[in-house]
Amino acid sequence: MNEVRCVHGLDARFCAVCNRSRDAKPRRAIADVSLDEILEFLNHERVRATYAAVAEVLGVIPRSMGARLGTRRPEASWIVNAFNGLPTDYGEDEWHPDLLSQAEIISSGRVLALRLSKWRNAARERK
Repeated sequence: MNEVRCVHGLDARFCAVCNRSRDAKPRRAIADVSLDEILEFLNHERVRATYAAVAEVLGVIPRSMGARLGTRRPEASWIVNAFNGLPTDYGEDEWHPDLLSQAEIISSGRVLALRLSKWRNAARERK
């Protein structure tokens, strides 16, 4: 079988550089919000959100969320794994006491951004 090699010396079918999409766009945040503000919202509302939803709002990759959150702490435990609804690598003693008080988990960045916006506006009106 004749393999077609790319300029990088690899089988052309498997070269990530040669097969990269030319029009791939960098991730963009869907809201002007900080991670601290998202955590404040989640804590105030006592609602969980997935790593992917938070990452989508911030315009980052979900895998980077653990590092962005830093030290495990109850107020950051509201950001959870989509598969089991729990914060990854947290012990139960590191969870917020109300973590499982609601079944709802926000799994969409758009929904999270809309809820954040509504929460912000309500907070402004109370002032």
